[in-house]
Amino acid sequence: MDEAKARLVIVTGMSGAGKSTALRCFEDLGFFCLDNIPPRLIEMLLLLSEQAQAGLKGIAIVCDVRSGTMFDDVSDVVEKLSADDRPLDIIYIDCDDDVLVNRFKEARRVPPLGAESGIEKAIAMERQKLDALKQLATVTIDTSSLSPSQLRNRVLAMYSEDSEGKRFIVTLISFGFKYGVPPDADFVFDTRIIPNPFYVAGLRNLTGNDKPVYEYVMQHDQAVQLASQIKDMMEHVIPRYPDVHKYNLVVAIGCTGGKHRSVSIVNHLAENLKGEGRRISIQHRDMEKL
Repeated sequence: MDEAKARLVIVTGMSGAGKSTALRCFEDLGFFCLDNIPPRLIEMLLLLSEQAQAGLKGIAIVCDVRSGTMFDDVSDVVEKLSADDRPLDIIYIDCDDDVLVNRFKEARRVPPLGAESGIEKAIAMERQKLDALKQLATVTIDTSSLSPSQLRNRVLAMYSEDSEGKRFIVTLISFGFKYGVPPDADFVFDTRIIPNPFYVAGLRNLTGNDKPVYEYVMQHDQAVQLASQIKDMMEHVIPRYPDVHKYNLVVAIGCTGGKHRSVSIVNHLAENLKGEGRRISIQHRDMEKL
């Protein structure tokens, strides 16, 4: 790999999902950033930016359907870029259709393809046009249940270090099955085999972040064995993800409501997966829900 070549990050995905928020993160990290770049201009941009700024930390661009028919070339361009010796990441920002519809309605905006077709049809058309690029993504982030600050934290956690090893991050998400499985999870585990603290006097109104709940959960053999098996699987998987240019492993741990068992197991795993300089991010998605 030619270390003189700056890392290229292509941010793409659904309109309204948070691409602008992600791009601002790269600005804060010192990347050279541009929005709405037609695919065929990417190579020219790389040449000009590196000539203008020696020692550039990285280049981040947003490339999406706003470039119209010029976007049709994106797969060919990405394939050519992938054959180069430049570090290349493709971040795909996704979101559930119903969440996107609500975001556009609240903002009183329409998607790029929705001037005549309407919001729902425009989202479907855009998703179809982006499908090939989504398959090439090295990182997929679903923002359906993320706030802008949570998305920002996710991106910054991945790219705030320069070395490739330090950029790899394991994201542990606790959730409640009754609120739905996190759509961007790479692995999903079910903790409902563990006795539920919800039915124990004095524990119902606490969470897995509270010591009495954590100790109650982890005193059961089911919890200890499940956590151990998940850890063993992650120890096998984690070293292999960077080999296929995947830098964010998302592990979702669920229970009924996302308040007790899943939170406890996530906290336990976070503590036990810390070794070897790994970067661990925790998100208790549903813990505060009633």
